[in-house]
Amino acid sequence: MTALNYIDPEYIDQITIKRPGEPRLGEALSLICSEKDLQNSKARYLMLGIPEDIGVRANGGRAGAAKTWAAFLSYFCSLPLSRNSPLAQVALLGSIECNDLMQESATLDWRDKNDQKTFNELLLTLDKRVEEVVQPLIAQGYIPLVIGGGHNNALGLLKASSKALKQGMHCLNIDAHTDLRNDDYRHSGNGFQRSVMDNDLVQYGIFGLHEQTLSPGIMELIEQKHNQINYFTLNKWLDTPYEARNDLFKHWVEPIIQNQFGLELDLDVISNMGSSAQSPDGLSLAEVRTIVRTLAGHKNLRYIHLCEGAPELGLYPTQVVKTLGALCLDLLV
Repeated sequence: MTALNYIDPEYIDQITIKRPGEPRLGEALSLICSEKDLQNSKARYLMLGIPEDIGVRANGGRAGAAKTWAAFLSYFCSLPLSRNSPLAQVALLGSIECNDLMQESATLDWRDKNDQKTFNELLLTLDKRVEEVVQPLIAQGYIPLVIGGGHNNALGLLKASSKALKQGMHCLNIDAHTDLRNDDYRHSGNGFQRSVMDNDLVQYGIFGLHEQTLSPGIMELIEQKHNQINYFTLNKWLDTPYEARNDLFKHWVEPIIQNQFGLELDLDVISNMGSSAQSPDGLSLAEVRTIVRTLAGHKNLRYIHLCEGAPELGLYPTQVVKTLGALCLDLLV
């Protein structure tokens, strides 16, 4: 796994904010520093960062997701150690190498046809790195918890899962968008489109979808693939009486999670969240947490992807990392 940068214990020690008599997660979490550690780990979940926003910028979105992994790691490792801390369930694995690709993409403009070709080449390379790192993890029975980067990385995660499990995947995407846009070149808005076409994604459900994002081209694809693609809009959720929402969600999601599935969560589904496609409209954080808590520890869950958050775009400095921390603690069971 040459594209994997294993976690550095000295770095974790440096970023963990310590207080006398108050042990922190960074002082107690299991660290995967080598292939040997990976082979011997008893953890169920492995935390993996993807520090890039190439796909977001290639899609005309706002940059910032590249900084999420480092900001989150500092916050998460500095959380106080409590009796409910998920020490037995999780280990810090490291990050996928993105620095070279980020540098090559720094001056690209998504509106330039030639730059689109370069974006495409860089993202195909990133797709391959994600696949090569994640496939053996899933094959060994680990559940990768992937943080940071754009939603373009869903393609590599689904490809890795499909190959490791030798079957097409189901996927629940909690997202304001379908990411089923046309496939002229790779970007953060078409990972699921290509996954469907490649048969790595055989059942795809989008929850929290904003109806105004359903362009004619996307609707045509959904109608063509109506046996594979289903969605639950934000408007439908808002129109559902509060007391009936949980049962309605469980009924809707059941066909998706009855087989091996990946859980995708684009932070732009949360109203006013610091993200590449920030919006005042969306689900509340409490609603999203309630939903993911119903899926935590599910027997068919094979990976978790929390993406598109951008700390510098938050309403306040710690909004994104605190949100990610809460979601991680909800899911690490």
